[in-house]
Amino acid sequence: MRKQNAPVIVVGGGLGGVATAVTLGQQGMQVRLLEQSAEIAPIGYGVQIGPNVLPMLARLGLGEEVLQAAYLPDDILLLDARSGDTIFRIPLKGEAFERRFTAPYIAIHRVDLHEILLRACRKLPNVDLNQATTVTSYAQQGDTVQVRTADDRTISGSALIAADGLRSRLRAQLHPADIWRDTGYVAHRTIVPRDKAPSRMRDRRGVTMLTGAGFHVIYYPLRGGDEINMVGVFQVPAALEPADVEYGRHIAALTAGAVPEVQDVLGVLNMTRRWAIADREPVRRWHEGRVTLLGDAAHATLQSLAQGAGMALEDAVTLGELMVAHPDDPARAFAQFERKRFMRTARVVLESRALWPQFHAGGVEAEVRNAQWQERNAEDHYRCLDWLWNPKEERR
Repeated sequence: MRKQNAPVIVVGGGLGGVATAVTLGQQGMQVRLLEQSAEIAPIGYGVQIGPNVLPMLARLGLGEEVLQAAYLPDDILLLDARSGDTIFRIPLKGEAFERRFTAPYIAIHRVDLHEILLRACRKLPNVDLNQATTVTSYAQQGDTVQVRTADDRTISGSALIAADGLRSRLRAQLHPADIWRDTGYVAHRTIVPRDKAPSRMRDRRGVTMLTGAGFHVIYYPLRGGDEINMVGVFQVPAALEPADVEYGRHIAALTAGAVPEVQDVLGVLNMTRRWAIADREPVRRWHEGRVTLLGDAAHATLQSLAQGAGMALEDAVTLGELMVAHPDDPARAFAQFERKRFMRTARVVLESRALWPQFHAGGVEAEVRNAQWQERNAEDHYRCLDWLWNPKEERR
């Protein structure tokens, strides 16, 4: 590889951005990562990582370290929030699972995963980590990319990777008319010590989701089972704020009649902070010359398939390897990256979007959904997930 004078600029210090810095840095490339927060650190909640992702982390030499920090759920269990009936159960352990998928399904604290990636970055003298740097725009001239910051600085590099998330400023420059798609749902998240959780929640050893009309709750263990990660997702009118009295009344009305397990989650869920649930329309043009989008900036998805982090990590390793293959021509690497990743990520976005109303159906629609999904056995679910959890490019 030729000596690289100007660094590759990576904007965004989330999982995708940091993993990209690791991939490039391990191959000897100069990298400058810019993160707008005062600290390069994630929001501290759980994340699910499908069997498609661990092989990517193994390419970075981090697979075993991630596995040691992870919890391996027994199953994915979907329950009807009104009746408590099982809609489906997908075993995540055992001979049938291991025969089809070469890596485990894991749950890991986002902080733990992020720290593993950051430690790998800090070991690389050619990776420069910069906090409190908000990038607002970019410009290109010849073989140089320049980014402007909110404090009116200019930073130059040989290429720019925009991993700045759902509300990416740099995607807005590339696609000015494009905005994210708000679903009208919000998420509330909490982690509690296992011994402080309601007994029904302590007894579950997998990923448990209870779904009803206009809401769902999901929880699973973390850190060896010592903690339980919980998420409540609710359809909420835009005008309501968590501090409003009506907000609590709305959630109570939405979940009225749900089984006690739902009320258990609501009893410990932090309702003071929420996250809007949104995604992006798939677009084919992620790159422009020496600039490309990555992760949520390119293909933000709903949580239906639990693949937001997974797609960003796949992106990071794939793009890094293409840039190493074309060290003198980032534009060529970025074009190949888009061609290689577009259909897979678009399918994740659109299948996740299609599942969303099914998960939150009510009445007859929910009854039909239950009947359809209850007809499937574990092997049926494995076949449906094979494209996602066992992608062809990962079969060696």
